[in-house]
Amino acid sequence: MRGLSLSFLSLLSVAAAAPSSSDKKLFNSALTKIQNLRGAFEGSIRTSWEQGTASQAILEWDYPEYTVFGSSPFKSSGRLPVSALNYAISAIVRQSDDGRLSQLINDGLDGASLDGASSAPTVVLGMITHASRKEYYATAAEKQLNLILTNVPRTSTGAISHRMDTKQYWADAVYMGFPFLAYYGVVTNNQSLVQEAYDQCRLYRDALLRDGPHGPAWGHLYSDDAKAWYDGGIWLTGNAWAAKGIIQVAATIAKSPYAEEMSSQLTDLKFWVQEILDGVFPALNSAGLLPDYVQGGVDFGDGAASAALASIAYRAATAWPEQFGANYTKTADTIRKAIFNGIDELGLINPYVDPLHWDAVGVLSTEGQSFGLMLFAAWRDYLGIRL
Repeated sequence: MRGLSLSFLSLLSVAAAAPSSSDKKLFNSALTKIQNLRGAFEGSIRTSWEQGTASQAILEWDYPEYTVFGSSPFKSSGRLPVSALNYAISAIVRQSDDGRLSQLINDGLDGASLDGASSAPTVVLGMITHASRKEYYATAAEKQLNLILTNVPRTSTGAISHRMDTKQYWADAVYMGFPFLAYYGVVTNNQSLVQEAYDQCRLYRDALLRDGPHGPAWGHLYSDDAKAWYDGGIWLTGNAWAAKGIIQVAATIAKSPYAEEMSSQLTDLKFWVQEILDGVFPALNSAGLLPDYVQGGVDFGDGAASAALASIAYRAATAWPEQFGANYTKTADTIRKAIFNGIDELGLINPYVDPLHWDAVGVLSTEGQSFGLMLFAAWRDYLGIRL
């Protein structure tokens, strides 16, 4: 489906408001809390998907020019992205024999096929910015790519399964694997990989899109083997993973040499991001947060996914203000303030969902902390502030 959303959010959208001086002062005053937030996830144990999410957050905060939203996503600006590459190296040294990055912790493997690929974009970044280890990064990225394209099961529609031993759609997969396919495709001049990234987003949307209380949004887990929902609820974090993955694929195409040729795909991807925001943003509660489940589960406010979705709204409004206007950034502002006010003396966001128990409040979430840093990086870039 192509075209603009007809929901009340898009009908009322106008161009994003110019940043105010008070917002800039507020950003500068927030830096200590933001650094504490960063420190909290840097000190946490990271599983494969947490490593990748943390690496993206560090990249967005420390080296915005190298993100797909920045000015130099596919070539070196001359600045070595040290902190991001440290995360990439860590992912490579824990790469399993089958190609999954960030897997080997105490000789263990998990059942996910795509979580490790969330670290792959920073590995590819090493290929183009760190000449002395270019082949080291390239070998690791190629192993991860070959796993995805040749060894991971595919569903009946051709979607790449998020599990190694069964054929399952998880909303998480859209962030974990498909931005890597698009980014690697542009860097290696392989448009077919960029198209594959788009196709996978489309196939996952076809499988997981559901009618929600505020419009279409994504269910969480569907088994293609059983032809049944394992979690049909509209889980906020699943929608955040999906929207974050889609917007990164969209931004990659928009900055690539294929932008004109793939304009219809870009139109679709932007609409799919907007569709998710329209389907969840109206659920904002009185505390300024979105619920853990918009439908089909518990409804406590979740700072993790709320932060991720607010960051997406800022990114979309910065890149495509004609489509993502003030109604999106107004909601993002409300969430940002709630997130900031909820950061405690250790830099932890409160409250957020436990990353291993989707219906419970957690104490520490690496992905939640990473989403928080992404939020403040996206807000900074929306305001046009340069550190």
